[in-house]
Order: sequence, then structure tokens, then C-alpha cells
Amino acid sequence: MLVLAACGGSSTERRDVASDVAIVRVTTRGGFAAEWRRPAQLPQLSVFGDGRVITIGPTTLEYPGPALPNLQAFGLTREGLARIVDEGRNAGLLDDPPPDYGDPGITDQSTTTITVSVGDRRRRVDVYALGFSDGLTVDQRENRERLDRFIQTAGDPDALRPFIVPGSERRYHPGALAVLARPTEATDADGHAWPLGDLAGTDCVVLTGNDATTALDAARTAHDGDTWTSAGATYDLDFRPPPRRAHL
Repeated sequence: MLVLAACGGSSTERRDVASDVAIVRVTTRGGFAAEWRRPAQLPQLSVFGDGRVITIGPTTLEYPGPALPNLQAFGLTREGLARIVDEGRNAGLLDDPPPDYGDPGITDQSTTTITVSVGDRRRRVDVYALGFSDGLTVDQRENRERLDRFIQTAGDPDALRPFIVPGSERRYHPGALAVLARPTEATDADGHAWPLGDLAGTDCVVLTGNDATTALDAARTAHDGDTWTSAGATYDLDFRPPPRRAHL
């Protein structure tokens, strides 16, 4: 097990090939999410240089939901990647300065961050309360609509159907697993025994090989908010793909 500081540092495994470069990444953070859970919030969309697209898929109405996030993946041809870059350009994501998205002036909403890396051009835009338009100018509303269309298109295999690699659509199963741990005193949630080593003093651990398989098997039977016991202590756990080096 490789321990990383909050799973935010770089691991001993570095991949510098273009296939591991995220040319587009969309994350939405903040809002009503508890502060301690924000590091576990996943990108809603990642598009890599080798054509892999990973998105957060639909969730059931079951509450609480499953402990493992529903990540979906598909592959794009070179033409498909070029289409996404063109759509991002049309949405103004490569403009310098970026478009004016305005501020709706409401509180407690999330911020959507879009990062694009094309050659030596790297851009990042942060848009607060993307789904809202009250109090904005016509241009600001149009900029938000173009951005929202881009995000929807880039993560939608139906919209990109002519460019999908046949047989590439599947549920995404990471080769490694990051486990974010937080001690808790909760007693009203379903409990499970943690099947691996002692979690004491660990904020995050990255599992590979048989350890990752063991943890995934245990997490598949759990729900979000369940507790886990390890060496007599109780923890809240979040299961996520580990961070990967990305040029953004």
C-alpha cells in the first residue's frame, strides 16, 4: 500500500506519455458538500490524449447510494478528439482572455472548473453556479449556454456516436483504488469490517493489485455513508480512482 498525503501528491509511478494527459477535465466542487468530503469529489468529465473519456454515469434513486461511484468510459477516434477540441474552441475555452460568464449573485452553489490542454495552450475557467442565469447580461447567458453545451457534448457517447471506438463503452474499473479515510463516531449507519491493514493515521491510501481487488469486492456490497471498522476504530471511507498526473 502506497500512502499519499491526502492522495493529492505525486506517486512513485509517473507516466509522461500523451495518453495520460487530460486534454479536457471538468470538475464541480463546493455547494452543499461537506468540507471534509470535498477532496473525494470526482471530475464529472475527463478526456485523455489517447481518446479515453471517463464520466460520472447516472445514479439510481436508491438512498443511500452505492459506495462505489458509477464511472463510465468510452473511447474516441482521433477525429472524435479533434471534434471535442473544436467544440471547446467554439465555446471560447481557448480564448485569451476567456469569455465573461458573470456572477448570478446567489449563494451556496457549486463552482464548475473546466481545464483544457491543447499543445502548449492551457486554459482554465471557473464558473460559479453554471446552471443559473438570473441577473446576467445576454452575452453572459450565451457564454454559459455555449459552455454547458460543450460539457454535455464532450461526455455524451450518443452525441459523439460517429466517433466512438466500437466496443469501448463500459463501466470504468480502475487498476488501482484510492481510499480516503476519516475517523467517525457515527453509530446509526451500516457497518463493515475493513479487510486490509490498520487505517490508523491514514488520510488516504492507494491500493494496487490484490489489495485493490479485495477493497473493491468489499465496497461493492456497501453504501455511501456506511462505516468501516479497522483495529477497533471506526471510519468513514470514500472509494475513488487514484489521482493521475495530468497536464492541465
